[in-house]
Amino acid sequence: MRTRQSIAGVILIGLAAFAGVFYYSWGWSEKFLASVRVGMSRSQVQSLLGSAPRIRTSGGAEIWDYTRPWSRDARVYFDTNGVVCAVETD
Repeated sequence: MRTRQSIAGVILIGLAAFAGVFYYSWGWSEKFLASVRVGMSRSQVQSLLGSAPRIRTSGGAEIWDYTRPWSRDARVYFDTNGVVCAVETD
């Protein structure tokens, strides 16, 4: 009987921890990119957020991807002049 209670307790603690991490990660990308605005330069974004872990290009735009494995999408798009043209938090 005591073993069942211990197993149930561990399962409940695990579910609570998972729910907490999920709740935190749900709003992380919006909070992280909240200070980035359209019209900012690359250097301004880099001073606010640091270097992006992944940088790629697509159709002339440069995309700085700050997405973490546990978060929703967090990307900053720069036009050919190096100015923020869009911020994506999916």
